[in-house]
Amino acid sequence: MYKTSNMMYNPSKAFWQMQFLANFEGRRGKIVLIQDRQTGALSYYEEGVFQSHATPDGMSLFSYVHLMAQLLQKATDVLVLGCAAGSLATMLHRQGKRVTLVDDNPVSFEIARQFFKLPQDVTCIIQDFEEFLAEQKTCFDGIAIDVGGPAFRFDETFDHFTCRAIRSRLLKGGRIVMNVFAAHDVDPLPDRILAMLAADDLQGWVHDQPGKPDRNVVLSAAPEKSRPRVPYHPGTNAVEAVVWTTRHQRIFLNALP
Repeated sequence: MYKTSNMMYNPSKAFWQMQFLANFEGRRGKIVLIQDRQTGALSYYEEGVFQSHATPDGMSLFSYVHLMAQLLQKATDVLVLGCAAGSLATMLHRQGKRVTLVDDNPVSFEIARQFFKLPQDVTCIIQDFEEFLAEQKTCFDGIAIDVGGPAFRFDETFDHFTCRAIRSRLLKGGRIVMNVFAAHDVDPLPDRILAMLAADDLQGWVHDQPGKPDRNVVLSAAPEKSRPRVPYHPGTNAVEAVVWTTRHQRIFLNALP
C-alpha cells in the first residue's frame, strides 16, 4: 500500500505547465520536485508516488493535511512522524505549537527547508520512527502519523507493538491523528489500526471519503466524547475539494490490544 492522494506522476500530463526543479536520491529511491508554472505549487514525488503538494511557503494543498492540522488544534506540543515536504509540521508550527518531526530520510529535511520553508524552530530528528518511539521518553499532547512511501504496508508496520509504542509517548488527555490508505468502503484496515490507537480510553473516529477507491482516510483518537466538527472543505487555491464523512470506529475483536 502507498501513502498517496490518489494521484500518480504522469510526465505527459500538462507538460507545458510543469517545470522540473530538482531530483534527489533518498533512502527509498529517487525524489523529484516539480513546480506548476501558473500557480507556483510544488509537487514532491518519491519513486513516482505523489507524496506532497504544497505552496512554496509550505502550505499543503492536500485536504487531509488540513484536516489533520484541524484535529490537533487543542494540542500544544506535537510529535509528527513522517516528513516528505514537511507541510503538516510547518502548518502546526504556524499555529504556535512546538513541533518535533521524525523521519529516517535526511534528504527530506533538506528539501523541506530549502523548497517548502520548513521553519528552523521545528526540531528535526533523523531516525526510524519505531526506533525513536522505543528509545525516547519524552511525551506529547499531540501525535500525528503521516508515514508511507513506495511499497509501504500499513498493515505490517502498525501492529499491536507499534501502536502501543505510539500510545506510550502520548500524555494523558492527548490526541492522535493518522493518515492511512483505504482501498474501498469495507476495507477493515483503518478501523483495526484505530482500535489499537484509541484502546479503551480515547474516542476513535474515522474521517472518510466513501465511494472513492484507493483513498486517504484520517483517523483520530481523542479524549472528547463528542463528534469532531469537520466542515466541508470547498477547495481554495488549488486545495482539493473533499467532503469528509465522520463516523465511529467499527470494532474488530481481533484488533484490540
